[in-house]
Amino acid sequence: MASTPRSSLREQIAAKRAEARKAATRAPASSSKPRDTAQVSRSSAPVEALEDVSIDGQIKKAIQTGKLDLSSLPLPNHRLPPQLYTALLNIPASELSSPPPPPPPPSSSKPTLSSMTRSISDHLNLTADQVFNIARESVWVEPEELVSFKANDCGVEDVDKEFGEFGGLTRVELSGNSLSSLGDGWADLLKLTFLDLSKNKLTAIPPSILLLPVLQVLDLSHNAITTLDFSAPTAPSDQGLAYGIGFLSTSFSRALGRDSRTILPALRSLNLSGNRLTNTDLTGLATTQWPSLRVLNLGSNALEGQLDVEKCGMDKKHMPDLMQLILSDNPRLMNVEGDLATGVKVELEGCGKLDAPRKTFEAVSASTSDEQPGQTNAAASGPSLLIPNPTMTFVYRNLPAATFDSEPLNIDLDIYLPSTAAGPSGHPLVVWFHGGGLLQGNKENLPPHFRRLPSHVFPNGESIAVISPNYRLAPQVPILDVLSDITALMAYIRTKLNARLEQDGQGDHKIDVNRICLSGGSAGGYLALIAGLEVPKEASEEDVGGYRGGENIKCIAPIYPITDLTDEFWATEVNPAPWMSRSITHAEAKPHIDTKAAPVYTSASDGPRSVVYPYMLQHGLYPSLLFLSQRPVGRGLDAFRPQPLQLSIPYRLDLLANSRNKKSHVPIYFTYCEADTAVQRMEKTLAALRRNDGELVVDRIEGGAYHGYDEAPEIECLELREWLGRTLL
Repeated sequence: MASTPRSSLREQIAAKRAEARKAATRAPASSSKPRDTAQVSRSSAPVEALEDVSIDGQIKKAIQTGKLDLSSLPLPNHRLPPQLYTALLNIPASELSSPPPPPPPPSSSKPTLSSMTRSISDHLNLTADQVFNIARESVWVEPEELVSFKANDCGVEDVDKEFGEFGGLTRVELSGNSLSSLGDGWADLLKLTFLDLSKNKLTAIPPSILLLPVLQVLDLSHNAITTLDFSAPTAPSDQGLAYGIGFLSTSFSRALGRDSRTILPALRSLNLSGNRLTNTDLTGLATTQWPSLRVLNLGSNALEGQLDVEKCGMDKKHMPDLMQLILSDNPRLMNVEGDLATGVKVELEGCGKLDAPRKTFEAVSASTSDEQPGQTNAAASGPSLLIPNPTMTFVYRNLPAATFDSEPLNIDLDIYLPSTAAGPSGHPLVVWFHGGGLLQGNKENLPPHFRRLPSHVFPNGESIAVISPNYRLAPQVPILDVLSDITALMAYIRTKLNARLEQDGQGDHKIDVNRICLSGGSAGGYLALIAGLEVPKEASEEDVGGYRGGENIKCIAPIYPITDLTDEFWATEVNPAPWMSRSITHAEAKPHIDTKAAPVYTSASDGPRSVVYPYMLQHGLYPSLLFLSQRPVGRGLDAFRPQPLQLSIPYRLDLLANSRNKKSHVPIYFTYCEADTAVQRMEKTLAALRRNDGELVVDRIEGGAYHGYDEAPEIECLELREWLGRTLL
């Protein structure tokens, strides 16, 4: 006997609505019968200050918002929780493909006298319905359709087939898990536009995502992919097609017929960096067309010799709209030959090393979930090329949603811990801030030499921990808001971080908050300087632009930093930017420089927002983008609007030099590239530093070194490491 198919979520919703309408017509207009409140309240009552970050709490929130974030939450059995399907899809637990264990049987102990009696107050709280044993009526609330799902760093090893029933999903993030494959149900996610599967254990691109018709961004970086096979994509099911046609748009029926085999027709950004692909493996790209692809990242693979773009499907015939081809950190790759699309920017940093050894890889076990923190699956040849992953990721600041249609911001940090336990006072710490002009970038930009720093044991037996934080980006927030994130970060490190490490089983790795070095590259170097340099106490708030910086910082190590916001460099239009092969159009930059858009605290290095910094240089918009939405500070006659001068490093150094209570600045290791074309010249800043007392080491990099040179995997920055050993320990 054939089983009756379960009705779809939409059919269940329609049935519930019909019941509600019938009940309304039967009920008298003047009925005052009390009703139970809905499981999810949509009232205007004030929200509690502390958010419920449990699994059940996040799912309840998703019922209202359509957005679910389970990132970094402990998930039982390394699977997505069954409540995801029972609460949001209304699937009975017993019908799930992986049903949860049955609840324990009720206790057989005899009831106590106190449990059999009610107090007077209990009786007073009874409603009339309870007294007369009238069944109470529940109010059903229609859940919002799930459109966004995040479960990063949760240790997920498999995703149940029911996940494919969330046909309204547009964004899915499953980075930092242990996925080795995806089920066929993923082919039904026809509305998906963004998919992050980075830092998993995939060995091939899952066939079930190859026909997604509107997927634009696909991140498969840092897996173990060794083949690109597009010959057998998984088609959507009849139920998936019916869902898309019935509730999304009939365009799905036109764009994705049952016999269509167009591979990822809308894909604009494909990130395959950090995998195991060779030149031969890339020939799979030539088996299909990529009409919309604009960014292809193949960095840190096993490419070598001459790369024939025609054989590998990257020529203008296969990728006519390609704008950026990233091949960086393939040390044995010599050059690229063939006919690319017009204006393609090819990035080859870290390539062309004929004597570099070939990369070797360790086997990846799909069933192993106890990978050591800070290890990467693909072990590069020689310890100098290892690029460890963070030990942990913590949220250090929660901010409410800034606009009606945006999400709350959970600003996070990565921490890299040494393998050996800390001494009695704790590990010394380097806090590194990412660059990007305060306009773009993310914490994952931490250079490899800083990622490897915790593994280095100094002569005294100590090792240094490293933190790389995110922070909000301008111009959606003004510069003082960015700096307030840095203040919140330092407060978290000093008051809450050690308790969190203890809570997560890392009590042997507490941090010595009296030994902190601030560092960063480019705009991150600016943050290190402005947060680490004290200003005179007698200086007014207006004198310091509304920001005084931190205290009790032991040393600072800025690397090719932005320093002087008033330098004529920022007012000079350079079109295109020196490292770009084309101009950035206003249409490309406009969504990311809209001050009314929702604030963001991270942006992918090769994502759409990466055009903002070169666009800014084209039009001389710096530092105005940092001050566009800056409100006056203070009240009444004392109010003032911060200016670029007061938040520039040379000016603040002169305040310190001219102070009547002059004191030495903390030790500084200042690195810059003589040939740098991405930031202002350094002579003015160095002169201001030398007018002050305090240890100053200047590391001037010559010989054509470029902005961001230390991001290459083979760079170790030994002099900086030795200075840290002398100064921070």
